[in-house]
Amino acid sequence: MEVIRRGLILLMVFMILQKGEGQLFENFYGNSCPNLESIVKQEVSTKFSQTFVTIPATLRLFFHDCFVEGCDASIMISSPNGDAEKDAADNLSLAGDGFDTVIKAKQAVEKQCPGVVSCADILALASRDVVVLSGGPSWEVELGRRDGLVSQASRVPGNLPEPEFNLIQLNTIFARNNLTQFDMIALSGAHTVGFSHCSRFANRLYSFSPSSPVDPDLDPTYAQQLMQACPQNVDPSIAINMDPVTPQTFDNMYFQNLVAKKGLFTSDDVLFTNAASQPTVTDFSKNPSDFNGAFITAMRKLGRVGVKTGQAGEIRRGEGQLSQSFYNVTCPKVESIVRKVVEKKFNQTFVTVPATLRLFFHDCFVEGCDASIMIASPNGDAEKDASDNLSLAGDGFDTVIKAKHAVEAKCPRVVSCADILAIAARDVITLAGGPSFKVELGRRDGLVSQASRVAGKLPEPNFNLSQHNTIFAKNNLTQTDMIALSGAHTVGFSHCSRFANRLYSFSPSSPVDPDLDPTYAQQLKQACPQNVDPRIAIDMDPVTPQTFDNKYFKNLVAKKGLFTSDEVLFTNPASKPTVVHFSKKQNHFKEAFITAMRKLGRVGVKTGKAGEIRLDCTAFNS
Repeated sequence: MEVIRRGLILLMVFMILQKGEGQLFENFYGNSCPNLESIVKQEVSTKFSQTFVTIPATLRLFFHDCFVEGCDASIMISSPNGDAEKDAADNLSLAGDGFDTVIKAKQAVEKQCPGVVSCADILALASRDVVVLSGGPSWEVELGRRDGLVSQASRVPGNLPEPEFNLIQLNTIFARNNLTQFDMIALSGAHTVGFSHCSRFANRLYSFSPSSPVDPDLDPTYAQQLMQACPQNVDPSIAINMDPVTPQTFDNMYFQNLVAKKGLFTSDDVLFTNAASQPTVTDFSKNPSDFNGAFITAMRKLGRVGVKTGQAGEIRRGEGQLSQSFYNVTCPKVESIVRKVVEKKFNQTFVTVPATLRLFFHDCFVEGCDASIMIASPNGDAEKDASDNLSLAGDGFDTVIKAKHAVEAKCPRVVSCADILAIAARDVITLAGGPSFKVELGRRDGLVSQASRVAGKLPEPNFNLSQHNTIFAKNNLTQTDMIALSGAHTVGFSHCSRFANRLYSFSPSSPVDPDLDPTYAQQLKQACPQNVDPRIAIDMDPVTPQTFDNKYFKNLVAKKGLFTSDEVLFTNPASKPTVVHFSKKQNHFKEAFITAMRKLGRVGVKTGKAGEIRLDCTAFNS
């Protein structure tokens, strides 16, 4: 009996050791989703082939997630109120490609193993995969995390290291997460494939101290290179590589750079200048195998921080639980019904196209894609009454209202106004000569529509690239998605007041924006003289205004972008290559546009028992 008892104890100890901290273990999905790792790796590889930013963006996303609430994918949550974890100031610089990597991998996994694998585990796997793809070491990832139920911007401050931290501050914040100084130095080595915006280290170049504007711990030649790349008052969207030697290879060059006084942040440089950490940096700089081994250990420990297992948390069911076949049984002809109504409206006026597209965009960016934009309030305080929405053309609203009436006649109380708007947005693109695509369905209509919740949620015509990227990233949309969606301006129109400053009051030295083609500027002045009737509107594409094509991008190259926010896509070197590519490859633009529209349609959706199915799109059910 005693032998049996001891045997059971040993078995229990063995199982605990296998599962590791937080009840994680490597073969967690061996039965429930055996192909999980290959599915994730395929999606990560595809994303990596599209942009190298996938590497640092995914790694940083994992780190930021684990240090706030634990490794539970709370960083992935989008909030229509802009108060989720990702909306915190320290997270606004997270590149959209990291979010996109996890979202796409989750969608692929859901097709094979629905409702089984957490977003937290997918992020952990993707982080390992990007390290390997950039030439770094591989390791077995412990799995079994569940997704968190809390995501609040207010809980981020003080939980992430800052670029000016000293060694004590670094050790303190890492120790809170059961990570040693050795782990911290190893994880810092991921900066070998990182990048940073100039504002994060500008103080080391221009205002380090009263006696020395440039940090004397910086190699002088490196400091000059940084000043050339990041002049004072540089566009805040400009970013540079943290490893100036081998920026796209995961190696130990970061540590060699530290020894050579080429650490970008103060928090990097201090690892070599402080006697307590210098020996580790020196060892890693000379022995890449030592660094790789330490990095693997530290990443596995990082992946255990604050994990939810067992019955804690949840397994998120993909983004929004939308499906292309959602109405196959309950309303199989919904798409043909909507299409017929949209075609009739299109035949009455071309304004149907830009009006419906813009209505969809404005709806999704405020409260999510839930038709909250459709609500009419007798008090004039609904979402549509906000100043940024007053210019929405009535033909977009009319299209959705008429389509809803037609659908209700065939399938009463089944199809949401939100889904009808999504279908109609696809249909107007096709009618204007653009691409067709399958629309994911299953949205429910929102229960909140307030004008007060619109401000700050929509891009403005004077936005720079950084502002664009920030507001789109809040909705899990990347810079490429943003540029592709901007291509819808090829069938858009605008009231003169939205760009008059570029014609008459751009600057004291130049009333006309010098980035505008002079001939185009004269055409705009003729169409929009000063003090023109505010109801006057002009086409945003002066060449093929009623055809959905890539002419918008050709116009940008020719300095014929109507808004400052259009023109900056070409003038900013970070976005210019995409604009030039889309101007030359119409099929690539259309493919990117389809991807972006499908992602846009998932923003903040209500599914399951959330929201309602409105009987009248303009009013909440009583």
